[in-house]
Amino acid sequence: MKKITIIIAFLLLALYMDASTLLPADTTFHYNNRKVVISENDHRMNISVYHQNEQGDTIESRKIYEGIYTDGRSIERVYENSFEISVPDIFKPKSKRRPSRSHWAGFGVGFANLPNGLDFDGELASIVNLSRSLQYNLNLIEGSWRIGNSNFTGITGMGIQFNAIHWQKNKAIEVVDYKSVVTTTEPGNEYRDTRLHYTYLTFPFLIETNWDLGRRSHFFVNAGVVAKVKTASSSKVWANNENGKKVKTKLPGELNIRPVTLDLLLQGGVDDLGFFASYSPCNLFRNNKGPEANQATIGVQFYF
Repeated sequence: MKKITIIIAFLLLALYMDASTLLPADTTFHYNNRKVVISENDHRMNISVYHQNEQGDTIESRKIYEGIYTDGRSIERVYENSFEISVPDIFKPKSKRRPSRSHWAGFGVGFANLPNGLDFDGELASIVNLSRSLQYNLNLIEGSWRIGNSNFTGITGMGIQFNAIHWQKNKAIEVVDYKSVVTTTEPGNEYRDTRLHYTYLTFPFLIETNWDLGRRSHFFVNAGVVAKVKTASSSKVWANNENGKKVKTKLPGELNIRPVTLDLLLQGGVDDLGFFASYSPCNLFRNNKGPEANQATIGVQFYF
């Protein structure tokens, strides 16, 4: 298709030189999923060929050919690879949305656990309330590029990850002597609920491949690492006061959650719906500042 497009560009140039009265100084042609733009300024002609999606929206960052002709000289550039910045399609009219071929931007939710290491037998795992401990992913920015002529795509971007770990058996995370430890209240003063919350900015580095399933559907798989930078953390408890009313209290102290960490991420699915599984090889807490805990999460993701 690229050769055909370049031939069309040269034909348009010849037509312009032989019959300049038939074409205005700036002319645009559309052919299949290509857009050809011819412009002239100060005896200089520029021919640019862009790729278009199926709805006809020009992706200006995906220029595939450019020719500059001036004073009997010519300069030609063929763009083998491209880089595309995607804004979530939910902000576009449905008629303008494009089928996604890379999968990061979206919203997801999964069940989180805090096992210790790869043997999944940690100190905190036994006190995590798995039915209420959740991870939320809000991935807002996505960048992707094709790796050579292969069926693989590189993906990067940015997102926000919210984690809410709920405890059972009247447990909580508190700071004692500058260390984060698991504590239990005295009988009669039990907590009604306890939660550890921490939020990250996320930056993925993924490799994806996909296969067509027919009828404009495709199956995809991607995997890689997600760098994470902590932005907030807190430990809160809910207990009854002297009047029997449920009251929320934020426990004081720096929780010693690691400020920079990473996840290993695997995603797969069909079109805009998939699953994800992540595991952090790094301890949630700084070394010697808290219990051993490596977060593992599995959930579903809807891609914008």
